Amino acid sequence: MHLRYFAGLPDFEAQAEVGPVAVDGEEAAAAQRDSIVTVPLAEGHEDVVELVIPFSYTLRQTEPAGLFDALAGMGGPAEVGLLGRHKDVVNLGHWFPLWVPEGNNVDPEPDGYGDIGNFPPAMIRLELRVPEGWDVIDGGVRTGEDTDGSDLTVTSEGYGMNDLAVTLVRGYTSRSRTLDGELGDVTVTAWGPSDAQSELVSVLEETTASLEVLSEAFVDYPWREFDVVAAPLGSGVGGMEWPGATWIESGLFAGGLPGMAGLEELFGDADIGALLGDDLSGDLGSLGRGELGSMLETLRLWTIAHEVGHQWWHVVVGNDSVLDPVVDEPLAQYSACIVLRERLGAQADDLCTAHIETGYEQMRAMGDQDGPAARATHEFVSSGQYAGVVYGKAAAFYLALEERYGRDVVVDALGAVTEEHAFTMMTSADLRTAISEQLDEPVGFDVMWLRWMEQTRGDADLGVDGAGTGGLEGMEGLDLDELLDGSGQDTEELDRLLGQLLDQLEQQN
Repeated sequence: MHLRYFAGLPDFEAQAEVGPVAVDGEEAAAAQRDSIVTVPLAEGHEDVVELVIPFSYTLRQTEPAGLFDALAGMGGPAEVGLLGRHKDVVNLGHWFPLWVPEGNNVDPEPDGYGDIGNFPPAMIRLELRVPEGWDVIDGGVRTGEDTDGSDLTVTSEGYGMNDLAVTLVRGYTSRSRTLDGELGDVTVTAWGPSDAQSELVSVLEETTASLEVLSEAFVDYPWREFDVVAAPLGSGVGGMEWPGATWIESGLFAGGLPGMAGLEELFGDADIGALLGDDLSGDLGSLGRGELGSMLETLRLWTIAHEVGHQWWHVVVGNDSVLDPVVDEPLAQYSACIVLRERLGAQADDLCTAHIETGYEQMRAMGDQDGPAARATHEFVSSGQYAGVVYGKAAAFYLALEERYGRDVVVDALGAVTEEHAFTMMTSADLRTAISEQLDEPVGFDVMWLRWMEQTRGDADLGVDGAGTGGLEGMEGLDLDELLDGSGQDTEELDRLLGQLLDQLEQQN
């Protein structure tokens, strides 16, 4: 059997070790190769075996993402903050060895883009001891707390979860709200720095709204607790989903832009969203200036709704996000559309389309080509292509389904899929079949699936002229002094940073 042990990836430099490993009480000759631990099982073993796998590693302290980290796009597990030790926050995602079922990806060092989760639903029980002064936030249901001297020991557990992520924090505060559901009460808690009281209120409200809306659209959220946490993340990542919890990048949690602290320092008190929305000239594809401002204003709500959407698409309905990212990411995007429509009314449709299609437009503007969406992450040529095709074009497929079948019909069909396939792992072929059966028009649906998911018709379907390179190159003519008029900011450093960025984009193209 194979287990994924992310701390073993060389990029973490964590001195990760395992052993001695035992199977049914007998020592086993386990082998570790980067992020995969392979454990031999005896011939004729029972259907159930007991595996004990001690492990240890040390996380290096990591720095928060800077301006160019954010603009560079998605990186590997070490760059995105999957496992990260900071001054007052420790991110522990995929932090213990997790069993990978046969047939799922077991590359020792996955070289694709996006998430690398391919674990089955399980009963997970955690007992964790931390020093005094630290709080433990996890995706499970807290079943016990005990203080012994200066240490705190917590016990949490969850049934049907494919992982149990943990965040350790100091100097954080929290706000909670209880939701009434048909399956029982759900306690939702937002965690953030102690000086972020107003942000906590907003984040809690946006999270509870997303849970309520999507529980109504699909099936009820199945656990008793949900935590949303301000967490340092890297490489332009706005959030990261876990069963029963989600991390929102600290800057975005506070109402800013993810990973853009360097830019915000240069702008000072200037309203970046308003500046970009009202005054930015340059080629932004079909995205209007005011529309860009609206996207930035709703970015946190969109991100929270997307990450909450993953509770249904990747957790309740599981998948191998290495081999089949098209199963969960496009549906998390579409889930965010469902939330925006309930929250924002008439303006939501345009915003939903903009949040989805802009990624594809900018991918083409930066010179990346369209390609099939239904493929493994390592088959994409860049993070930009992965994001544009999977988060953009493949998500727009569900908007196209609405045009053909009607919005309520599509949402009802997806709700039936979550109910019938709860706590299983689906491939893209499984999802295609399941939705087709619910829509009861297999031929017409298959034609659409093939076009949007397996062919390269994105330019025509989304009305994008892929001939130009556009994108941020239009910023060459940007008058920063005029843009920042009245803000009192020195633009010399920003000029330098934008110049470096444009040079990098020119080399990439």
